[in-house]
Amino acid sequence: MSKIHFIVIVLNLLLCKTVFAQEQSKLTIPSSPAFGILNYEPSSVMRPTNVKSLSTDILNSFDEDGKLLVNLGLEVSPYWLGSHPELTLDTYLKPNLGQTVLQSFSLSAATVKDSVSGDNKLGAGFRFKLYNGEPAITDIAAAGADVKTRSAILAAIQTEKLLVSSGLHNSKQEAIKGIKDHLAGQMSQTLIDDVIKMGNTIIGDFGDSPAAIDSMLEKLTVNMDRTYKVYREKFSDLLYQRKGLIVELAGASGFNTSDKYSVERIGLWGNMSYNISPDDLFSLTARYMYQKRDTSLSNFDIGIGFLKKNSKYNISLEAMLRWLRADIPDVNLSSQQITRVEKKFTYRVAAQGSYPISKDLNINLSFGKDFDSPYISSSGIFSILGLNYSIFSREPERLNAGESSR
Repeated sequence: MSKIHFIVIVLNLLLCKTVFAQEQSKLTIPSSPAFGILNYEPSSVMRPTNVKSLSTDILNSFDEDGKLLVNLGLEVSPYWLGSHPELTLDTYLKPNLGQTVLQSFSLSAATVKDSVSGDNKLGAGFRFKLYNGEPAITDIAAAGADVKTRSAILAAIQTEKLLVSSGLHNSKQEAIKGIKDHLAGQMSQTLIDDVIKMGNTIIGDFGDSPAAIDSMLEKLTVNMDRTYKVYREKFSDLLYQRKGLIVELAGASGFNTSDKYSVERIGLWGNMSYNISPDDLFSLTARYMYQKRDTSLSNFDIGIGFLKKNSKYNISLEAMLRWLRADIPDVNLSSQQITRVEKKFTYRVAAQGSYPISKDLNINLSFGKDFDSPYISSSGIFSILGLNYSIFSREPERLNAGESSR
């Protein structure tokens, strides 16, 4: 290969993209269907966790004249707005069909101002699962036991702090021994020895006054809490991880609130995925999309995909078939207004890769053939090389210790 040919290929990877604008196809249901139907991520997203905060968020979504504010988003899971003391961990992990729908059902809404027309747009959507795979029961039980053990250690330290403050224990050594006595019989001697060893490593940094002993116990609490957090996060991750079959449905509508809430977009999604592991996923997706503006456009898509993730790279492969129909305003030879109907079958194949350069910086490569457009003749071949930098944490919100039953 000549040098000039190599340069041309590199430039193509860096600069080439599809010559017509289409939404990027993904073989997944949008995490927030209302945002997906508008192709927009609100600047402010409200996620209420109880009925009171939901009511407050809804009231704050309107101005003093009763008009809906723009650039807002709302995501809520109705089932989790209230407490469920009767819900057991076993029911949560292995629910029946009705319980699966209740636990996974979520509603989303978003408002945005169209930068071109100036119209206000509203999106509303839902999402739920019919089947949520199989949890790793054995791993969850082990992680849950670790969480309880660490919780018992923290409770023992807090009990000792009360004894010191009441004057029942008056020295550092007595406080350390008290913790050992509290833990006796609750866990293995090896774990107890680890706690005592950690206490002995910091005992020389503090004096013998009650305030100094209290500070020592507080430092021990902080050190143990770090360890406790690791086990708590592991337990939380395992609660969400599923292997096997997952079936999910979603829908959304987009409205023009500046035009009597007329419907402009409708989307329906169905996804059936099979998780070999948390990092290996096969999926089958079907979706119907309808858009009505100057031109009415509808399409039905069905496709398969594969996703592979690890610490060094992510790879996804997808193939999708599309049947589309476009009703296009036109003029015939007699200058009469008509609607021209275009029906077409097209497809998309794509491969995408992501390689992390650092915690917040990824290099991404995509190439393949996109769907053909009903408006523009093009091969649809694309290749895109780019960088993705995140200034925000991508770490999902963790469950608190008291929320583990969810």
